Amino acid sequence: MRYLIILGVLVSACTGNLTDEQRKKIKENMAQGEIKKVTESEITDATYTWGRKLAAAIEKKDRLLTNSTFLDSLAQAEGVEIVALQTTSEAFRSIEKQLLEAYMSSAGGENVQKMGADSLLYTKPVFREHPDGSTEFMKAIAIRFTRKQIVLSIK
Repeated sequence: MRYLIILGVLVSACTGNLTDEQRKKIKENMAQGEIKKVTESEITDATYTWGRKLAAAIEKKDRLLTNSTFLDSLAQAEGVEIVALQTTSEAFRSIEKQLLEAYMSSAGGENVQKMGADSLLYTKPVFREHPDGSTEFMKAIAIRFTRKQIVLSIK
């Protein structure tokens, strides 16, 4: 009889009452741990989407990429790295140097490139238009993403 009473107390004590917030957190953690099958084109599209969103925010507030406080806070909030690619800088990776050369030689548009096995680079050039209608490349907005961030952002 004692064992039944003890067993009854244990069962009633372990029913597990979770708050709605705790349930939500558990579901989010389970969703993050889910295995997702995504294609390269989905990853590229998600990178373009996220990159465009960030580039629009940057162009709206700081088109010339001079406000480092704003850029740092945006990068930290989004968990990315934001860099201004310009011809006067030297410490770039080879893919970034190639993109700079391409932007200087033609009026190209935005771009997404792989950087190693686990990183992606979104770039968007910033041009200055002259009164005669010609354009001059000034710098490029470069946003470095991790592949994991992009995959987790895909719904």
